[in-house]
Amino acid sequence: MLGLALALALLAPGPASGAQGEPPCAADKTLAVTFEAREGGRNAPLVATHEVTLVAEWPGEVRSAALSVPEGIAVLQAKPRQIRLIAPAGTSLAVTASWVQAADPSDPDSDVSDPANRCSAAQTIALPITAAEPPRARYDLAGRRSDYASLAVVPARAAGDHSPLTVSVRVVRAARFPSPRSRATTMTVAMRPSERVQYRRHIPSPQRLVTPLWCRSYNLVCSPTRPLFVEVNALPRTPLPPSQPYRQVASGGLRVNAFTFSPRPDREPRTFAYGIGYDVQVHQSGRRVARQRRAVRCGKTSAGRYYCDMVRRRNG
Repeated sequence: MLGLALALALLAPGPASGAQGEPPCAADKTLAVTFEAREGGRNAPLVATHEVTLVAEWPGEVRSAALSVPEGIAVLQAKPRQIRLIAPAGTSLAVTASWVQAADPSDPDSDVSDPANRCSAAQTIALPITAAEPPRARYDLAGRRSDYASLAVVPARAAGDHSPLTVSVRVVRAARFPSPRSRATTMTVAMRPSERVQYRRHIPSPQRLVTPLWCRSYNLVCSPTRPLFVEVNALPRTPLPPSQPYRQVASGGLRVNAFTFSPRPDREPRTFAYGIGYDVQVHQSGRRVARQRRAVRCGKTSAGRYYCDMVRRRNG
């Protein structure tokens, strides 16, 4: 990434806005700033939606260095020689560097510490941005079972979209697909480390909860009258509470599981038969990246055996 920005300078060197009283540097004496992009502690390309750190470097000694980006860019942290931000969508990102240097860096007697022998400079550089790739959707992870459906959304390895994922579920109490105009239950799951926050309250581990509490705490949809559970897990397998889903970011993607089953015996109707349909969708960056629809009819045979038959299914 070193030297990446030199060929993309937007403006010629000029006075540094952060240096009060320093004369502008001569164009042929101005040091050339370069930028290095880092992600997760390693050099990486600048990818849209990713959290990246831009580090400025100069071939000589500089002081009062400062970096800035246009308004509207999400800046997470700013230091004199580096800035951490969320890369925006687009083809390039304009980064402005300002600094104070020796008036003539090639002259051994020219010292940046001498106020009478230094100057200020600024450059705005256009850094190229790699477009984010949409995630992959994987269906029928539980096979073609009639009582269980599962899908996964997995980001692309290098340049995947790191925008939040929004899961929505529509349910109808009939063996058909829900209408797209019906009310949806939604849940937003973060993918970027900076979006990790603590829960407002403590939620016990799902392994320690009895079914009713597990249902309320860890299921996006939980209906005892038309038994359907829909749970969201951060991959590889971390259950996410729908009411407070940000403690565990889903940097590796997520999995959505939907279960249909017979009701509790004390809630079983006299004539046990019902239908249920559900529509699970995952959206990211304003587009739908996964969809799974199922229509199920459940009943009880004369021999007392419960069954749930998938009467209709559609992926994508």
